[in-house]
Amino acid sequence: MADIPFLNPTILKQLDLPIPSRETTPLLLEQLNLNQPYTPSIEIQSYRRLYGLDTLDCEHWQGYIEMPLFKLHVQVFQPTLRVAEDKIKGTVFLLHGYLEHSGIYQPIIREILEQGFSVLTYDLPGHGLSNGSPASIQNFDHYQHVLHAVHQYVRQASQLPQPWLGIGQSTGGAIWLHHLLEFAERRENPYVDRVLLLSPLIRPAKSSWWHNSVGLGIIRRIKREVPRHFRRNNHNPEFLRFVRLKDPLQPRMMGMDWILAMSKWMQEMEQRPACRIPVWLAQGAQDQTVDWRYNIEFIRRKFRLQTLLMLEEGSHQLINERADIRAALTGLIPAFLHAHGGKSYY
Repeated sequence: MADIPFLNPTILKQLDLPIPSRETTPLLLEQLNLNQPYTPSIEIQSYRRLYGLDTLDCEHWQGYIEMPLFKLHVQVFQPTLRVAEDKIKGTVFLLHGYLEHSGIYQPIIREILEQGFSVLTYDLPGHGLSNGSPASIQNFDHYQHVLHAVHQYVRQASQLPQPWLGIGQSTGGAIWLHHLLEFAERRENPYVDRVLLLSPLIRPAKSSWWHNSVGLGIIRRIKREVPRHFRRNNHNPEFLRFVRLKDPLQPRMMGMDWILAMSKWMQEMEQRPACRIPVWLAQGAQDQTVDWRYNIEFIRRKFRLQTLLMLEEGSHQLINERADIRAALTGLIPAFLHAHGGKSYY
């Protein structure tokens, strides 16, 4: 498994370490406390080791934030400062995609830390170590409620200095797009100065079975969830093998509620007025998960598209894409992080 930072779970067994699970590991999380150093339990150390998070050069806090609907697994990474004069350059709020979790985002967390930025990331409801119906959501507005709850909880944290930036993959990108348009409509500044979208979800690929609203309605009356089909969403065979066979936090079913909520959300997004907030976008030309041509046009209509990076050989999951394909993205991330731009849009 040399091409990915993740560990084979059998090695955890050999080391007499527990394998993380959605059932037991969340029960062992403490409430997130950024006011004191955090010493993880054996179970949380095992989680960090499995996903290569223990190899990062940083201070690492981990715990849950409780809100009325969900109990969220949140992680904060603060880069190690080499000399006293060094300062953290800012903070990235990193949001993962549907059927994923924050553990498998280790490669981009490492890159952000190396640029001198802190990272905050959390598992979406029903994913990873956050609670909620597996891989499901009743309404996409709930993602905004979660973002707001996390923002309120950490907004004064010394580990997370301004400027705040947003990065989102797929559904994570959809959450940022929703946030920007909603705040623009209210003529309020968003939580972040700028956003980098990686293969954002706005409309799924036309080949997706859930694109047919009639068939979707019929299936929904029969089933609440359907088995997940592990699609080849990038060109990294080691990553695909890990996700399909080795990752204990991967959902095996897809919630029909999530698919119906996405369908409703797509229509609502079309109705929102455009804004002039700048966004950055990286998109793979071989992406068969989202309708990327439509999505790019949507972003051009609704936002000011600052930068568009097309990866001709890239597929959907860009963060763990094969190294030669991902090389251009490795150059884009520092440019995005260090770009200049004011926060005030109104």
